[in-house]
Amino acid sequence: MIDPTLVSYLRGLVPQRDPLLQQMEQRAEAGFIPILDLETVSFMQVLLKIARPRRILEVGTAIGYSALVMAGACEAQITTLERDAERAAEARVNFDKAGLNGRIELLEGDALDLIEGLGQYDFIFLDAAKGQYPRFLQLLDPHLEQGGILLSDNILFQGMVSGQEEVKHKLRTMIGRLREYNELLAHHPGYETTFLPLGDGVSLSVKK
Repeated sequence: MIDPTLVSYLRGLVPQRDPLLQQMEQRAEAGFIPILDLETVSFMQVLLKIARPRRILEVGTAIGYSALVMAGACEAQITTLERDAERAAEARVNFDKAGLNGRIELLEGDALDLIEGLGQYDFIFLDAAKGQYPRFLQLLDPHLEQGGILLSDNILFQGMVSGQEEVKHKLRTMIGRLREYNELLAHHPGYETTFLPLGDGVSLSVKK
């Protein structure tokens, strides 16, 4: 894991978010809801300002935090997928509060079933069931345009994927699939990928 002192320092450099995002951060902390780490927020915002995507697909909405971060960093139309009904409902409320219901489309259901019927995107953010990442890569590939970006979160998963932390028995299958996913990206002939120790680990892949 990254030195906690360094993490604290980097998070202290992230500019203050708008009040709605700060409320969502408090809600996520109180409800143990996983959202982006602040240093990953900053990285994503800069990446989107550089890439300037037109159409974004997010796999894993939760309460809508990352979708709002992305919407604030670019002008893209965003489609986001969430299978948990309660979290999807909360995300819709947050999108409405932000006045972004017209630019963010939330599709409720299992992403493994929904992806096939979707269109083309030039930016995909993957932050869903970690044990399904290899399958998601297979499903998402036809929907990412040439030159498009695939950003994946939690690829180090609390230090367990890299071996820094002991893998808990109940997480062994998931950690094994995350390791498989990282290897797939590292050696995939169709992608150029870099792995970054930001937050819980992110991979940044560009489709050749």
